[in-house]
Amino acid sequence: MTTTNAVVSMMPSKYSLLRRSIKAFCSIIMVFILTACAATSTTIIDEEVVTNPKPMYTYKTLVIRDFDLKRDLFTESSDSEMSRREHLYSQVPRELSQHIERYVKARRTYQDVSRNGHVDATTLVVKGRFTRLGRFRISVSVSLHDGATDQEVAYFRQTLWDVIDTTATINNLGREVADFIDRIQYK
Repeated sequence: MTTTNAVVSMMPSKYSLLRRSIKAFCSIIMVFILTACAATSTTIIDEEVVTNPKPMYTYKTLVIRDFDLKRDLFTESSDSEMSRREHLYSQVPRELSQHIERYVKARRTYQDVSRNGHVDATTLVVKGRFTRLGRFRISVSVSLHDGATDQEVAYFRQTLWDVIDTTATINNLGREVADFIDRIQYK
C-alpha cells in the first residue's frame, strides 16, 4: 500500500499538466505577438552629409525655419474646402519646427536657438522640405546653411515608415533632426 501511494504522488496530476500546457501555449503566443510588433515598427532610413570646411562647433546660434510643405502632398482641395484633417496637415511644418527647437534647446549646444532670429556669421540656419506626407510614410530632407554665405554645410534625409499617428511621428521626427544637429557638432 505504501508503494502505491508513493507512485501515485510521483505521477503528475492533470492540473499540473494543464498548467504546463497553458504556459507553453502562452509562451508561443507571446513570441508570435512580439514578432508581429517587430515587423510593423517604425523603420528609419537616413542619409547624412557634412560638407562644411570649418568645424560645426564654431556656430553659436541656431535659427530654425519652418519646412516647406507643398499643398498637393496632403490635399487637392481649395482653402474653403479643406477638411479638418487637411487643416491639421497644413500645421505640420510649424509643429515640426517647435519640436526641433525644443529638443535642441534641451541639449544646450547653442547659445541661442530660435525660429526667427537674426542671422550672422556664427549662425547655422535649419531649412527643410517634406518630400512625402501620408498615413504610412513621412519623408523630409533637411539642410543646414551657413548664416553668412547661405551655403549648405550639411544635409540630412529621413524617412519614417509605418506611420499611424502623424502627431507622434512629427515629435519623433523633431527628435531625429535634433539628434542629427547634435551628432555633426564635431565633424
